[in-house]
Amino acid sequence: MRIALLSEIGARALTDHLARKVRDDDLQRLASTLNEEGINLVAEVQQLLRDMGGRPRHTSFRRRALARVLVAARHVIGLRAVLRLLQHQEETLARWYGEYAYYLARIGESVRAASFDKLSATKRRRAEAVATWVTNMARSMR
Repeated sequence: MRIALLSEIGARALTDHLARKVRDDDLQRLASTLNEEGINLVAEVQQLLRDMGGRPRHTSFRRRALARVLVAARHVIGLRAVLRLLQHQEETLARWYGEYAYYLARIGESVRAASFDKLSATKRRRAEAVATWVTNMARSMR
């Protein structure tokens, strides 16, 4: 769970920097929406960790710094590569949350399992939104 929270913080940091730096209005709008939603997702995961007896981190300097470097490097590595990384983060978190939900349901924690199921669905939706951009950027480059 700790790694999932750090990954969630990293995904939010990446969308935050993308929202401030990209020039395309539609992509900026998507990144802003994902960022605002990400703030709530981080808080939700932190609360779930607290409810299960953990002490969640509030932020991660390394994740924020890496997000800033990645967005700054988009001119060299390409915006599509940055978006592909974001898509991968979202898909990975969706899978992890699904696995947490399955485990919690098996041990009888149905309320927490439902929370993780909801998080998994949200992350899948977010991954699909970013995947659309990755796919369309590839087509426009041909």
